[in-house]
Amino acid sequence: MGLDLSDLSVKFIRFDEHSGSSIRVRYTGSAELAPGIMVNGNIEKPEELSRVLSGLKTEDGRRIRGNLVVASLPEEKGFIQILRLAKVKSENMEAAVRWELESTVPLPVEEIYFDYETVSSAAHSDHTDVFMLAYPRDVVDSYASTLREAGLIPVALELESQAVVRALIDLSNLLPMLVIDIGATRTSFVLVAAGGIIHTSTMAISGQSFEDEIAKNLGISREKARELKMTSGLSVKRGGGEVARALAGTLQLLIEETLRHIEFYRNHAKDRAEPGDNIEKIILTGGDSNLIGIESYLARGLKVPVERGNPFGRVLDRMGNATPPIPANMAHAYTTAIGLALRQIL
Repeated sequence: MGLDLSDLSVKFIRFDEHSGSSIRVRYTGSAELAPGIMVNGNIEKPEELSRVLSGLKTEDGRRIRGNLVVASLPEEKGFIQILRLAKVKSENMEAAVRWELESTVPLPVEEIYFDYETVSSAAHSDHTDVFMLAYPRDVVDSYASTLREAGLIPVALELESQAVVRALIDLSNLLPMLVIDIGATRTSFVLVAAGGIIHTSTMAISGQSFEDEIAKNLGISREKARELKMTSGLSVKRGGGEVARALAGTLQLLIEETLRHIEFYRNHAKDRAEPGDNIEKIILTGGDSNLIGIESYLARGLKVPVERGNPFGRVLDRMGNATPPIPANMAHAYTTAIGLALRQIL
């Protein structure tokens, strides 16, 4: 089961494999979290979170079956970096990464868990680029212990962006792409090239900040702002375009941050084996990527093709092209959970 933990909710999905290579969704579900249980990715009230997890029910009200989970770790708590290492033998790579950690992560090596994977470098390069991920041990241990307290067995704990990329992108496609995951409390950026993740970051713009700006600029309640966000979006034909005008400043900040990521890629692409130095496509996901008109709005501002991804796209054929059990307008809120669940399948 893929289990996506965030400050405001828990979302989960389980796939079952059948004869041949076919799969089906066994169940999905979600649960809201009261404010303060999780704050900025920290588990502040582990006993309350454990109670929520132990009582999870599927969308049709059944208790979940099976206790093996692949769960998400919060993007903002990790130390994520591309390390540039001198060419070393594969058997010496871990020692080289560990040595670099001491100068790149502001914690003693004995206080972190880390993992890494190599990123393709140009054939003439005299170095190897390594995608490094490190987490404080207390963060990872708090997630693992809370899951176990709820009667769940964590098979793996994984970076959210790794799960999102698994759900949306076939990494045999080497073209450089940028995934923008617009969630309820933050937006994540994931640069993907040469068959792997090369950079991730987050910013505070989110579905909640959209609602705050709409409420403030239009002088309406937060509840009414949420309704307009969902029904009018950025359409100039719905509500006279007042939501688009209210969000203009916030969306400009999103465009500027996206442009910085595009420039980051251009500046770092020349010395790697990527097929080009431009982002070929931007893929949107996350619950608030459903904002009406956001693809065309961003495409105009960025001059880069923008599309909304399909969280089930990589496995639809193995599902017999059956209609996914989650409505299309809600599926993007489950992208991380889907990617986590697919760790054992793809």
